[in-house]
Amino acid sequence: MSRTIWLVRHGQRVDNVDKKWKENNPTKWDDPELTIRGKQQAHEVGKHFANMNIEAIITSPYTRCIETSAQIAAMMENKSTKICVEPGFQEPLYTSMKPPGVPSMEKIKEYSTQIDESYKPVFEKLPEEVKGDLGCADRVVKTFKEVALKFPTGNIIIVSHGTPLANIHAFLKGHWKYVGQCTICKVTDMYGQSFRLDYWSDKRHLSQTHDLREDERITPQMPE
Repeated sequence: MSRTIWLVRHGQRVDNVDKKWKENNPTKWDDPELTIRGKQQAHEVGKHFANMNIEAIITSPYTRCIETSAQIAAMMENKSTKICVEPGFQEPLYTSMKPPGVPSMEKIKEYSTQIDESYKPVFEKLPEEVKGDLGCADRVVKTFKEVALKFPTGNIIIVSHGTPLANIHAFLKGHWKYVGQCTICKVTDMYGQSFRLDYWSDKRHLSQTHDLREDERITPQMPE
């Protein structure tokens, strides 16, 4: 017996197209929203999953991931699917504000009525990390394994960022590989005994498949 863990990167973010966005938003430079295209991408991911039996969506707390998760959940026929906010899947700390500029739970709840406030995250507070894209690897892999145990039977979707997902790829396949925005990856979980990566960064559900930033990082950025 097995179940499926789906991996999705958030959609296009506003600073991908507005190069001055971070400069113009100094109090939340690490938390850009989705663009119109990003919301459409997330909507198309939701259409892909609409008829599937999904127990939960586990998401990074950043706004772009919450918006992506909310779009996916809104498209599902199963309205009992919950969105669980998991800090363990957020960006590496070296790319974030101190503390990370993630929205409050009250703000997060404005995006969807399906936020599960009872969910107990793997990390209430993130541990210290070394700089570089590999710095979050232990945290992300621990979160991935423990989330799999928290939802031991149902199919789940994890919504995260390029670098954390690349580190999950390294855990599954032994090498680091980036993923396109709002592409879909399929992992078969043999109920905790083993994980099998079936496909990575699939884009067939998207109406526009150019400029998904899957080549944003060919290799991990190492600490200086």
